[in-house]
Amino acid sequence: MRCTALVLGLLVFIPNVQAQPTADSLEALFSSSRRSTPLAFGMSAVVPGLGQAYNRHWIKGAVAVAGEAAVLLLYTSWRRQGVDGRDAYQMDAHMYWSPIKYAYWLNDYAQYLNRLPDGRPVTAPPVNISQALLSIDLTQPDAWSDSERLAVRKLFQEIQLLERDSYHGDTGAVFSHVLPFFGEQQYYELVGKYFQFAPGWEDYVAIVRDGRVTWIDENGDFIQSIEPEATGPGGTKPNVSARFYQYAEDHADANTYLRRASRITTLLIVNHVLAAVDAAIFARLHNRRMQLSLGLVKDIQGRTLVAPQVRFHLNK
Repeated sequence: MRCTALVLGLLVFIPNVQAQPTADSLEALFSSSRRSTPLAFGMSAVVPGLGQAYNRHWIKGAVAVAGEAAVLLLYTSWRRQGVDGRDAYQMDAHMYWSPIKYAYWLNDYAQYLNRLPDGRPVTAPPVNISQALLSIDLTQPDAWSDSERLAVRKLFQEIQLLERDSYHGDTGAVFSHVLPFFGEQQYYELVGKYFQFAPGWEDYVAIVRDGRVTWIDENGDFIQSIEPEATGPGGTKPNVSARFYQYAEDHADANTYLRRASRITTLLIVNHVLAAVDAAIFARLHNRRMQLSLGLVKDIQGRTLVAPQVRFHLNK
């Protein structure tokens, strides 16, 4: 009986030392302690770290924000380096690789193949390199007129036709590739990838006679560099010039940066997903955690009192 009186005395005493709250104020108190799982998920899904801040997990929020910033900085840096490198190697291709020089070589190479003792005849017509074509500035494609673009396209069509009828003199294998049209992505890749296209580079050894590039000397004999696929000691290609290798390296470096930038965007997605899931989980755990909150009770006289009460919030 004394214990019961003590508990009742406590219940009576509590209203006297603390203002009597209403049911609405208690509900507001309870609601403020709950956290919305969908809201926490959505906040971090949009901006990693916001959901963690909503859960009062400041350190995790800072880590999520820092991770997002680091990935964005790397993406921006690698993307910029890749694009700058791509612009640079495309300009080098315009300046130092000539489809006309390559066409001259292809014409001479067809004659070379036709003179091989065991070679099969190349019957495709030679590429027609007219004076009108020679007057086009191939280093400034953006300045071409419509007629000049048509002339360049016709040049490439004739080159492709002769390539399809040609073969490698040292192996007898047909050309594995034909020259893509000017400005295509494969155009910039192949001219620095396959030795077949090496003669188009400005430092590839040739003879200039009567205003044209040729690989046939004054005696009518073909010079050594007529064969770009010739293999030297240790598997080297002695006829291939330095410009070819430098371009290939610059092309590879630019593409490496662009690939890195593309792949790192996956980390952005992963960071958003992980941060969103983490925020949702801890918002829900918070709502499930046992909390000491205020509740309403009735005394023996039927009066509404406030007393400490242990509750579990199971709100989702």
